[in-house]
Amino acid sequence: MQSITIRSGVAGLTGLKQLRETLKLSLRARLHRHATFGWLELLNSHPMFAELVKARPRLVYKIYRPYQSDTMDASQRLALLRSHYRHIFRHGMGPLTVQAARGAVPLATVEGKSGLPYQLQLRAIEPMEREGELVLQLVQNGDLVYSAAFSFREGDGAGRGGMALGIGCMQGPKGERGLQLIKDATRELHGLRPKNLMVKLLSQIAYDHGCGELRLVGNANRAVCGATRQGKVHADYDALWLELGAVQRGDGDYTLASEPICAPDLAAIASKKRSEARKRHETLCELAQAVAVSLHAPRIEAVPVLTAPVLVPLDNDTEQYALA
Repeated sequence: MQSITIRSGVAGLTGLKQLRETLKLSLRARLHRHATFGWLELLNSHPMFAELVKARPRLVYKIYRPYQSDTMDASQRLALLRSHYRHIFRHGMGPLTVQAARGAVPLATVEGKSGLPYQLQLRAIEPMEREGELVLQLVQNGDLVYSAAFSFREGDGAGRGGMALGIGCMQGPKGERGLQLIKDATRELHGLRPKNLMVKLLSQIAYDHGCGELRLVGNANRAVCGATRQGKVHADYDALWLELGAVQRGDGDYTLASEPICAPDLAAIASKKRSEARKRHETLCELAQAVAVSLHAPRIEAVPVLTAPVLVPLDNDTEQYALA
C-alpha cells in the first residue's frame, strides 16, 4: 500500500493550484517538524486512513490550521486527532467513518407533525473540516436544516472515562430560506429547535461513549474566526452555551456535563402545553435511539482486513493501543 505523505493532501489538484498548495503544505510541515512526524505516523498506521485521504485529501491539512478551537497549537491538534481516531477504532466506527467521508450516511428518520420526513445523517472530514471530524446534519427532503461538527477528544481527566466530546460548530443554512427551514423544523418537531436538538443528541452520544463532558468552542476561539470578523458568521455561541447551563473555562471555551435525555417534568408544565412537550420528548427519544443503533450497527467492511494488529504510537510508548 502506498504511503501517505504531505503530497497526498494535494491529490486531485493540477497546475498552479497544485504547486501553490504543495509549497504551503511543505512549508507548514517544516515549521512543525515534530507534529508532522507524528501526524504522518498516525496516517500510515492503518489502511482506513488511506481510504479517508483518498476520499478527502484535505484530511492531511488538519494539524496545520486552527482546528475546533483556536486555543491549540499543531502538537495539541495532533493529540486531539489521535484521541479521536483511537476512540473511533475502539468503538468499531472505522467503516462508518470511511462511508461518511465518501458521502452522507443516514442515521435516523422521523416524521414531523404534518408528516414531513426529517432525517439525521453523518458526514466525516468535510464539510466543516476545521471544526470537527464528524458532522451531524438535520435534513428535510434534501434541504440542509442544521449541522453540528464534533470530535472525540481527551477531557480534563475527571468524569467518565476521561474523554470529552468537542463541538466546534453549530450552523444553520444561510439567508431567508434558511431561517424559514429552521422555523418549519421547530414547528414540525413540536417546538424542538434544531440547535437544541443537536446539543441534546450530541450529549446523549457523549454519554453513551463514556465522555464525561461536552467541550464547547467560545465565540473568540472559533476556528473560522476570520469569517466571524468579516461578518459572515453571526451565531452567538457564548449565549447558546450559557443558555444551556455551560460553564466558561479560563481559555474562553465552555464545558457542559454530558447526560442522557431525560423526560420532562410534566407537572411543572401548563396543562395545555403538556401534550406538545410529551410529543417533543418522544420525537427526541426516537431520534436518539435510532442514532445510537446506527452508530453501532455492523457495516460492510470499508477497509482492507489486516492479518495482524497495527499499533498507533502515542507520546507515551507504554500506552499503545491496537487499531485492528
